[in-house]
Amino acid sequence: MDLSYNVVASKCAEQLAAYQQCVLKNQDGDWSNICRKESNDLTVCADNSVPHLPLLKRECYTQIQTYSSCLGSASQDKLSDEQTQERCSGTLSELWNCCERVFAMADSQGKSS
Repeated sequence: MDLSYNVVASKCAEQLAAYQQCVLKNQDGDWSNICRKESNDLTVCADNSVPHLPLLKRECYTQIQTYSSCLGSASQDKLSDEQTQERCSGTLSELWNCCERVFAMADSQGKSS
């Protein structure tokens, strides 16, 4: 998963910076809606730049949705970053493990081709 982040950071630096700046500027507001354009731009770039990302999104859909829901409920409950981390660390770990499994599977299939 670190490799994916590094690829996105290098190939989509402009989109990532715009999204991060938008989120930081709008933390007190509804940044997920305010920054929707920047988020979509980053998603499109990442989908086109990171090998196996569509496969990962498909195979880890449940874990992605579970983690996203956890973050959403933590935000609604106005939890601190530390409380959010405590609440969602298990679901993040499950997502991480799924991503690692998908990348390992994709790499082994690529080597056997």
